[in-house]
Amino acid sequence: MIRNIVIVLLSIGLLGCLYASVYQWRTAETKLAMRSEHPELEWLRREYHLDDEQFRAIRAKHEAHDIVCRQLCLDLIAARKNLDAAIATHSEMNAEVETALAEWVAQKKLCREATVAHMYEISSLMSPEVGARYRERVFEHLIVPGRMPHIGNDGEFHEELIEHAAPGSVQEIPEEND
Repeated sequence: MIRNIVIVLLSIGLLGCLYASVYQWRTAETKLAMRSEHPELEWLRREYHLDDEQFRAIRAKHEAHDIVCRQLCLDLIAARKNLDAAIATHSEMNAEVETALAEWVAQKKLCREATVAHMYEISSLMSPEVGARYRERVFEHLIVPGRMPHIGNDGEFHEELIEHAAPGSVQEIPEEND
């Protein structure tokens, strides 16, 4: 009986050590990336096999774009609040609502244009093949489905569906059955 208990305990201990070893092995690269100076960009370096010079240039472009992006997000939040207030104040469409809506749409357009320009700017620092793969991924993820990264009222980055009718809510886009 004691022999069986010892065998079970040793087996459990061996499996625990095996699990810990495999876990350390599979997460070592991610842990290293998270300890880097710019962990938010480290995926880019690894995914697109960037050399140090390319990565430094992309990081500089990213930091410059971040300043622009944050201001555009704050402007978009202000335009959205203005539109929400106009809609809440008026019971029917009027010049004030139309103006607020036009400002909100124009601000969304500026955000999208800045994102596309940044995408091209970053891809220009890569080889043509890698840049094309990067543009395809970014365009597919951010632009086509109507998603756009932005800074929320809490000051944190978020991603939302922006192709919806009501500016105060996000509605799911129903999938079409083929």
